[in-house]
Amino acid sequence: MKVGDLVRFCPDSSIAPLEDRPLGVVLQVGVNHGNGWDTQQQMVKALFLGFENIPYSCKAKDFEVVNEDW
Repeated sequence: MKVGDLVRFCPDSSIAPLEDRPLGVVLQVGVNHGNGWDTQQQMVKALFLGFENIPYSCKAKDFEVVNEDW
């Protein structure tokens, strides 16, 4: 995953159908250094248009890249 990728929010706990989940653009990709023995988690900040243009940050595993081959 890289800046500029088109992504869909799809956490494991989501019950909404995939086609109903919003699309967003990746703004930032980084690492969150956990406390103590926690492993490093790659974090992603994405902007989902139509949601008051407020960036949303979550673990990379909660996003699906839609445009992988560009």
